[in-house]
Amino acid sequence: MKILLAAMSIEPESRLEHSPNCAYSLGLAYIYSVLEKDGHEVKLLFLNNFDYRECEKIFFSTLKEWQPQIVGFQIFSMNRVSTFNVIEKMKYTHPGTRIIIGGIHVSVMYEQIIRKYPHIIAVIGEGEYTITELLKAFESKAPLNSIKGICFCKDGKIIHTEPRELIYDLDALPIPKHEVFFDNEPKRTVGHIIASRGCPFNCSFCCLKVISKQKLRQRNIAKVVEEIKYLKGKYPRLKHIQFHDDTFLIDNERVIQFCKMVIEEKLSLTFECSARVKPISREMFWWMEKAGFKKIMFGLETGSEDLLKSIHKNITQKDVIELFNALRHFKFVVTTFLMCGFPGENEETISQTIDLVRRTQKIHYNWIAGVGKLWVYPGTEVYEKMKNAGHINDDFWLSDKPVPYYTVEHSFKKLVEFEERIMNSVSIGRIFTLKGFKNHFMKVPRPILGYAIKHPRHLAGIIKGTIKGYFSKILQISRHKN
Repeated sequence: MKILLAAMSIEPESRLEHSPNCAYSLGLAYIYSVLEKDGHEVKLLFLNNFDYRECEKIFFSTLKEWQPQIVGFQIFSMNRVSTFNVIEKMKYTHPGTRIIIGGIHVSVMYEQIIRKYPHIIAVIGEGEYTITELLKAFESKAPLNSIKGICFCKDGKIIHTEPRELIYDLDALPIPKHEVFFDNEPKRTVGHIIASRGCPFNCSFCCLKVISKQKLRQRNIAKVVEEIKYLKGKYPRLKHIQFHDDTFLIDNERVIQFCKMVIEEKLSLTFECSARVKPISREMFWWMEKAGFKKIMFGLETGSEDLLKSIHKNITQKDVIELFNALRHFKFVVTTFLMCGFPGENEETISQTIDLVRRTQKIHYNWIAGVGKLWVYPGTEVYEKMKNAGHINDDFWLSDKPVPYYTVEHSFKKLVEFEERIMNSVSIGRIFTLKGFKNHFMKVPRPILGYAIKHPRHLAGIIKGTIKGYFSKILQISRHKN
């Protein structure tokens, strides 16, 4: 069968500028490989960073030219509007094409979506095995009731089948179809990989646990290295690998094993990853630096002890300081993700965040690229709080409005003020402004100068990103007012 997989455009205020090395959809890449292995003819459109008009133009042009029997959409909350618009139009332009949807937003809101679009089928949870069974049922015209992990409408009735088990043997899956993204971007030098799925923690703002059920599943490290070797062999231009695991450093010994294998293979690549604040060890960092890791991004979110507890981060200020004391001996570019606007946020908790980040910057410079205002996603604790406060209901997700911020306690304007206060106090990108110079550079001048000397190119990129960020903020505020 001919299957077109597609990830449609993200809402404008959150859309990134398209670049040859932008992150790509590993979820669709895995689906592609599984379908291809089963003998299907597959095409993939990754359109997250295109504007709505261009996205639809490319999609419908491909649909008309290629004439697939099935279209599979990856839907998350930030691309739901563009995806639903396309699904609406397909009813008239391609009524005979079957539509399958999946992704994190679908796994939460599947019943609502099927009620509005009863002609489509929703895949709930991890989709690799579900979609292969669906296609076999299509081919044999077998009933769908026995397929686990789907929702569909039959005779006006919503049917939700038995839940599908998580995929525990990740090594049984074929390597994701990286070729789609490398062949379409001849200048691509960055590959994107996951070495595990799932996170055992329960952060109040995170919706990923809807799919992973807080179950961590890890690939064999030898298989991960094998995948990287394959990519490097096929694309000698490959220079850098970014890991997208939710908790890449959670098993320190496993990370050390990976680093030793990379060194032994002499891959001549650099790496980056995101991670939790703990567990960590100096030995692990030593091996990471030796293996070529250049950047590590840690989830901090807030510097308030009270808020760290209420959002279930399971870390403390002490843990953060211990992390940076371990990092002071290494040359990594280090950043911590920050957010503002959590339930209970106030001027004092913002001050605590600023104070903690400044303490870390005096130990090992902590590069802060931005501060996120708390987005609210379905399937999260903060969403339930916002619903209970009467500020939102499930119908919102069928509207064309962007993903909302948590505004139960503070207005959008106040969230922007929180964001600006933090950025002016801890971001190197603000030191060329009067407030940033006074509140950041003058507070930690030596660490900033040291960082600028060690990473001049990175600093230039930060300044460029800051300028673009101002324009993005203007668009964001404008859309919010409208």
